[in-house]
Amino acid sequence: MDCEGEAKRLAETGGLLNLAWAGAGEPGALGWGRMVATIFSRAGVPGDALVPLLEAAWRSHVNYNLWSKVPEGLGDALEAFRATGGRVAIVSNSEGMLASLFAKLGIARHFDLVADSGLLGVEKPDPRIFEHVLRELGVSAGAALHLGDVFATDVLGARAAGIRTALIDPFGHYAGRHPDVARVEGAAEVARALAERRIASRHAPRHPHGERQEA
Repeated sequence: MDCEGEAKRLAETGGLLNLAWAGAGEPGALGWGRMVATIFSRAGVPGDALVPLLEAAWRSHVNYNLWSKVPEGLGDALEAFRATGGRVAIVSNSEGMLASLFAKLGIARHFDLVADSGLLGVEKPDPRIFEHVLRELGVSAGAALHLGDVFATDVLGARAAGIRTALIDPFGHYAGRHPDVARVEGAAEVARALAERRIASRHAPRHPHGERQEA
């Protein structure tokens, strides 16, 4: 976990390793390779072993995404939020296979849109990928919230598109850094809280003239 945190922080300064390896030209592979190679290096993998290990990891990743663990309760939380009228999109620097992965994991139905950079040809932090999502969902930037776990791509990209952001940082990778960015435990917790807030707002007592009373 510490190695991943180091790599995430290095991404802010252009400090990720940039190796020449066989899969680097594939969709989504360049950024993936920089992050994964840096994690391996920080974990103590010798320099001469990095490329073979990276290429083996890429083959496994293409076969079945290395980041495929579904957070507990995510589906129910997203459905609770969507039931209140909310829209849910995934914005990912991926390899063009995210939709099929979500189908395998049984979670595709919980998303209104999957924005896969490998298919769109644009990656976070480029604001255009976020602007694409806003257009597709018919949502204004001011009404949107983006959750992500990498400051350099998620926060900076969403901010450039005028979208509010929060960092998913359960392991404290950004402890003491970026105090202006809200921290959240995970997407399920946020979706659940937003759904509860919307429901409570609908049932809040009103003034005689029809305005809701603030708690």
